[in-house]
Amino acid sequence: MSAAFVSEDENRHLMFAFEDVQYAMPIGWVVEVAEKNRVTSVPSLPLPVGGVMNWHGEVLPLVATELLLGRENEEAGVSPFGASITVGYAQEQVVVVSGGPGTSARMSMPVDRVIGLGDGGASKGSARTDSLVVERRPVDGRIVHILDPAALVARGEEVIEKATL
Repeated sequence: MSAAFVSEDENRHLMFAFEDVQYAMPIGWVVEVAEKNRVTSVPSLPLPVGGVMNWHGEVLPLVATELLLGRENEEAGVSPFGASITVGYAQEQVVVVSGGPGTSARMSMPVDRVIGLGDGGASKGSARTDSLVVERRPVDGRIVHILDPAALVARGEEVIEKATL
């Protein structure tokens, strides 16, 4: 079952965890939090890097979260036993990200768990477009990394492009 998150409030963030680190992004960029469907490989794109999944009858790119968040290709999709696994093997939820508030879905990324919606003022971090994390702020005793969704989508496109060369 899918849970759609819709809000006009630019100051609200969807908070989620990946590998025991908490992240958040402005809710206006989140189209939906959905259950991960079967990930299908794409010719010339290694499955540990990305693939596609059926999202409401549409083909939606799915990119390995560890690559989106800045890990090297050699680390992505490798289990502790050294065997390749598929994108988001352990994750059952994906965050579907748009190309901007009010626009259609551009990509999805697996997450360990969705924490919920968080309130917060506009980002106090720098508006640099080359930085994925624009701010780090304490929430309930933990540091939450606020992501720049435009930079996240751009990184997803870059990851796919580099992997297919």
